[in-house]
Amino acid sequence: MKIFTKTAIAAAGIGMATMAFAADPLHNTTWQTYDEGQPKGVVKITESNGVLTGKLIAGSTQKAKQYVGRTVIKNLKADGGGKYSGGTITDPAKDKDYRMTADLSGNTLKLKGYIGPFSRSQEWKKK
Repeated sequence: MKIFTKTAIAAAGIGMATMAFAADPLHNTTWQTYDEGQPKGVVKITESNGVLTGKLIAGSTQKAKQYVGRTVIKNLKADGGGKYSGGTITDPAKDKDYRMTADLSGNTLKLKGYIGPFSRSQEWKKK
């Protein structure tokens, strides 16, 4: 009986470790950003140790192109079920960070940035 219990516990531990190291659905994805319905840029989201970061890799407008290479999403973490929180999103034109949440549904990423009691939302589409 003790051997079975130890084996079951070890197997459960391996299963949980595998889940912890599984890539997040946003890991290594590319997103077309929009502002007021117009395409603005392309953001690549990567993951390291469970923390998601988004970098602007292309701009759709002259203004957006000057910010290519800037990190615009920092410290975002998965809450499960396609929900994300704990991160910040940067408006590169204002060089201002906002607390953020995000919801992933299929090929759409809904982002919400907060400053005080105010919020602003955007929808990005997977490329």
